[in-house]
Amino acid sequence: MNITAIIQARMGATRFPGKVLEDINGKPVLWHVIDRLKKAKLINQILVATTDKEIDKPIVKLAAEIGIGSFAGNEEDVLDRYYQAAKKYEAQAITRITADCPLIDAVVVDKVIHRYLVGDCDYVSNTVKCTYPDGLDVEVFSFAALSR
Repeated sequence: MNITAIIQARMGATRFPGKVLEDINGKPVLWHVIDRLKKAKLINQILVATTDKEIDKPIVKLAAEIGIGSFAGNEEDVLDRYYQAAKKYEAQAITRITADCPLIDAVVVDKVIHRYLVGDCDYVSNTVKCTYPDGLDVEVFSFAALSR
C-alpha cells in the first residue's frame, strides 16, 4: 500500500507569517519536519502541499532541494490541495502532518499508521481524543475517503 505523508505548509499564517521557513539550528522548520518524517518506517513517500501563491514558491523550492514531491493548489481549499496532491502521487493512504511541528515523532506517526492498517477503517487520528502533546498530531485516512 502506498502510504503518503502530506505536509500542509504555507507562508501566510496569520499569527506568525513565514514560520515554516524560520530557522532552527541552521535549517528551516519544514526541513526538520521532513527529516523527522523520513525516520517513519511505514511511510512510502513524503510530499508538501502548499498554495499556488507567489509567497509559497520557496516552500516548493525547498521540497525540490530536499528531493521530495510537492503540490501547489488553491489557497482557500486545503481539502482540495490534499486530494490533488494524493491523486498526483497515487497515494492510497494519506498521513496528514502540519509543517509547523518540527518535533513530530516518527514512532508516533508509525503507531497511528499501524492502527489504520490493522483497523479496517477509513480514518485514524491521535487528535480526536488528545493522546499526545500538541505538535505530535497525526491523521491517517484512505484516498477513497478523501475522494468522497
